[in-house]
Amino acid sequence: MSLQVVDLEQLVKDHAERFLEKDQKKEADLISPRIDWSKMTISYGDTKYANEGMPSKPVTHVLFSTTFSNDTPITQTYTLKTERRTRSTCEVYFHKTFTYGAELKMTLLPPNPIIDINAGFKADVTKEKSLNRTIEQELLWGMDSEISVSPGHQTKAELVIQEGEMNGEFEMLTTFDGKVLVTYENKKGKDFISTIYGNVSGIFVDHGFTPDDLKRPTFLVKGDCKCRFGIDQFIRVTETPLVKPGDSGQE
Repeated sequence: MSLQVVDLEQLVKDHAERFLEKDQKKEADLISPRIDWSKMTISYGDTKYANEGMPSKPVTHVLFSTTFSNDTPITQTYTLKTERRTRSTCEVYFHKTFTYGAELKMTLLPPNPIIDINAGFKADVTKEKSLNRTIEQELLWGMDSEISVSPGHQTKAELVIQEGEMNGEFEMLTTFDGKVLVTYENKKGKDFISTIYGNVSGIFVDHGFTPDDLKRPTFLVKGDCKCRFGIDQFIRVTETPLVKPGDSGQE
C-alpha cells in the first residue's frame, strides 16, 4: 500500500506566500515563517475498522514450570508462589495521514474491546515524525497455590497463559475548522514584514481534503494495527509415578 502524507505546514506556507508582494518575497524569510495554529481546531471521528471481529485462536505459552517429587509413604503438600511478566503490544502503521508543526493528538480505539481491557491499549498518537507507533503494556501473571503430591509420585505444575492476535485496517475521519496566521519577518534583521491569515477551508481545498456539509475540510486518515495481547492464565498440574533407580519398567 502506497504511503500518502500531507504536510499541512507546507500547504499553509505555499498559500500565504501567494499574497506577498514581489518586494516582500525578496526580503522575507520564506523558509521559516512563524505559523500560528491556535485558531485552527481539529476534530477526530470514531475509529472504524474494515474487518472487526473476534481475535484469532488463542496460542498458549508456558511461563513457568516446576516439578515436585514425593518418595515418602504419605501425601506431601507444597506451596508454590511465583510471578512472571509479559508484554502486550499494538503496532500502528499509518498509510494516509497528515503532519504539521503544532501538537497533534488523535486517539485510536482498538479493533475489539477485549484488546482495550486485556492489552491496555492506549493509542494516543501525539506530535511525532514517525508514521509508525508501538504501544506496549506490561502484564503481570502469577500463581499462589498448594500442590499436593501423592506418595511415590511426582507432580509437574505449569503457569500457562493464552495470547491472542488481531489485525485490523482502520479509518478515522478528521475535520478541520478555523484560521491559520502566517507572520513573515526580514530574513536578515527579523523586522516585521507582513501577517497573512487564511481560512483552512480555502487553504486545504484540492489537496486530498473533502468538504463536509458545513464546508469544513475533512481528511480520511488510514492505517492498520497489529495487536498481540494476553487473554487468560491457568495452572496445569500433571502427576506421574516416580521411576525408582533400576526400575526399567520391564519384567
